Amino acid sequence: MANTLVDIPQAEWIDLRDLYLAQKQLSFAYNTIQCLIDWKTQNQDLEINIYSLNGDWRSDGTYVAIKKKPITYLFMNTLSDNQKRLLTALRMLKNKEPLLVFGYRECLTPTVKQLFIERGAKEEEFEADGTAWYHIDKDKATQFAVDVPKGFTLRRLDPKNAELVNSVWPHRTSETLLFVERMITYSDSVGVYDGSDNLVAWCLRLPIGSLGLLQVMESHKRLGFGSLVVRYMSKLIASKGLEVTAPVVFQNVASRSMFERLGFKVIDNVYWSTLPEIK
Repeated sequence: MANTLVDIPQAEWIDLRDLYLAQKQLSFAYNTIQCLIDWKTQNQDLEINIYSLNGDWRSDGTYVAIKKKPITYLFMNTLSDNQKRLLTALRMLKNKEPLLVFGYRECLTPTVKQLFIERGAKEEEFEADGTAWYHIDKDKATQFAVDVPKGFTLRRLDPKNAELVNSVWPHRTSETLLFVERMITYSDSVGVYDGSDNLVAWCLRLPIGSLGLLQVMESHKRLGFGSLVVRYMSKLIASKGLEVTAPVVFQNVASRSMFERLGFKVIDNVYWSTLPEIK
């Protein structure tokens, strides 16, 4: 019988999520599925689908999730000791545009690379943008102090802030503005605003459930605002019973040092790669 990808009904996404309870602190696990649930629940028009191989996801948690527009993002995972069913499921994708594999665990790299080569690309062309995956225990995160300096306020970002946030994001492209707007609209975030209501620092929450897009404007660096927004977001996420994680680019020594001073520890490496379209 030929293999097929079968859409997992949205009502069953919670059951899929709960299969990953023991991996809540890892990428592509519990928090990722919870974020996809949150986004889709808030807006049914969002093109988010989670698929299983031949309708069987309960046995080993193997899934492939696609979020379309403005960029097609791919999320996938398996609880199996091998990745054969996962690779088979990925081979079923017939996308006519590149796929950005968003924040995958290091253990999934061989599968991503294999699919890259099978799509006609050269092995030496395979690229994986790497980050250290930081984690802090929820009980420590809930104890963070959040003391806001006089003259500044903390509050959730507004979608109107997306243009500024996107404009200084090192990984921005011509298509990322809508993605930033959606993160602000559907996920937790925080911004630091000065007395004139100018946004000077912020932290968002990525679709993989982690902290992301942490930024402090050049005019307000070395004032502790990076640490402030990380502490605020960590405390907020932990208060919801979710794991607090953050991917930090390997070479970003300043950010890595800050997370480590706060008590975060590296528990994995996480990568981003682009898969070519099906010709």
